[in-house]
Amino acid sequence: MTKAGGYSIAWILPGIALGAVLGLFLPIQSEVLVAVQWGALALMVFLVVSSLPLLSVGKALSKPRVLVPLFVLNLVVVPIIAFVFSRVLWQAPELQVGLLLVLLAPGVALSLSTAAQAGGDVESVLATKPLLLVGQLVVVPLYAVVLSTGALRLEDLPPTFVVVGAVIVGPSLLALLVQGLGQMFPGVAQGRIALTRLSVPVISVTIALVLWNRVPGQLSHLEELYRLVPLFFAFLVLLAPIGLLAGILASLSQAEKRAMMIVGAGRGGIIMLPIALALNVDAWGLVPLVVIVQLGIEVLGLLVYRSIVPEIVPSWGR
Repeated sequence: MTKAGGYSIAWILPGIALGAVLGLFLPIQSEVLVAVQWGALALMVFLVVSSLPLLSVGKALSKPRVLVPLFVLNLVVVPIIAFVFSRVLWQAPELQVGLLLVLLAPGVALSLSTAAQAGGDVESVLATKPLLLVGQLVVVPLYAVVLSTGALRLEDLPPTFVVVGAVIVGPSLLALLVQGLGQMFPGVAQGRIALTRLSVPVISVTIALVLWNRVPGQLSHLEELYRLVPLFFAFLVLLAPIGLLAGILASLSQAEKRAMMIVGAGRGGIIMLPIALALNVDAWGLVPLVVIVQLGIEVLGLLVYRSIVPEIVPSWGR
């Protein structure tokens, strides 16, 4: 099965199910539980970012043949698709904004392991991930403001700044420090690798905590989430041929095309989840649940991608 950090990404699904059950049948309002949730989010981000080659950005810049189509896919093609999909939800601002936030965010973790399992050249895209991570923190919220055509405003973003700093930038800088120390001390490098193997269980537990906290306050709106399911599945279906076309136009190798298809379809819901949670809960309380719905569908989609991409792009030829 597709693995990330040593565990199948399918283990994220039980976390979603557990969190939903706890939120529905054992709701608890506790500041301690909320604090544990934020601590788990910070740990999740640290583990996910630790798995990226933060010190290898130069390698990405030295491979424009891969970098350019991947950035065009994420900064031009995907925003167009996300905008079109968001228009379907124009009467439901929370669904619209949640969809934009999660679809606009390039994937930084789960799709890499799937690409490797499918025989994709992960090394060709791996070094671009730190650039995409930094880009999504700046570009995605602004894109969401513009493409939501007034639903999300710049005034809604300031509450996210502290969370971005404390839960995303802080753990990311710590991950960078650990990688730097790992180059000097082999024991640190081995410890980092061992920790990143726990990323999937931590993601699963973190999502369960988020759902446990957030579902009780959104019970009257949960049925609206069903409207997102066909859109998120349609996104995965569309991105497969578009990613393949990008690989063909860029004259990539077969292994690089496989990686482009899978990584291009992967989204950054894991990184966007803290930002979604930081938005005003009275106005945007459903947005984190939108992100989690997309993440669950993406896990299913990536498991399918792992099987079909090698059939679509055989290992022989170009």
